[in-house]
Amino acid sequence: MKVQKLFRNLPQDPASLEPFSDWQEISPTFEKLPIGDCTLLVASIRDEDFDKLLHIFQSREEAMGAFLSVAMEHGWEEVPQTYCIYHAQETNGKLIAGLSIEGQRNTYEQTTVEQMVQAMARVHRVVVYSSDLLTYIKDIYPEVDQKAYVIAREIAKRLGKAPELEELAKIYGMPIESLEEKLNLIEKLLENPLRTPYGEVNLPPFSYPLAECE
Repeated sequence: MKVQKLFRNLPQDPASLEPFSDWQEISPTFEKLPIGDCTLLVASIRDEDFDKLLHIFQSREEAMGAFLSVAMEHGWEEVPQTYCIYHAQETNGKLIAGLSIEGQRNTYEQTTVEQMVQAMARVHRVVVYSSDLLTYIKDIYPEVDQKAYVIAREIAKRLGKAPELEELAKIYGMPIESLEEKLNLIEKLLENPLRTPYGEVNLPPFSYPLAECE
């Protein structure tokens, strides 16, 4: 298991941080990565370490789940390994949503949107170009805000503004008439450097923490 958190001022002894200080049985190793004015701390814990807690929990998986819940309460998150790409558009007066997971693309209408949300819940990150699109699903999936990697927001942080998706389609020479074509373009935008009308920019990978550093 790997968990991560951003720090503005990193303590000298990461093992003294919560939740590690209260879980004496586990022995994390730490990796520090500078990100702007912050430091990303990644803690790696061997799955076998959780077997030392089987006198408390019924299984290794239960112990790992309990630890992760406590870690999240202290601002940590599991290092994301999986993601999906989400987009939506109106077609013939109906809102149609599209989801891409590991190259598999599916479309959903209002009657099947719960199936889409279930698929989203199984991945660590939801990649979307604009945060406006999240409003369509917040009512039934409020947790999406905490796992959404918003490309336009990341561009704006670095360049001061972000272009419309249509502008990027022209730069990349990619059609975006269909929902699948839009998903293809958003997938392409995850590759660095990202080309914009204001110049090129390198975005952090989807796996980096979404929260600001403390």
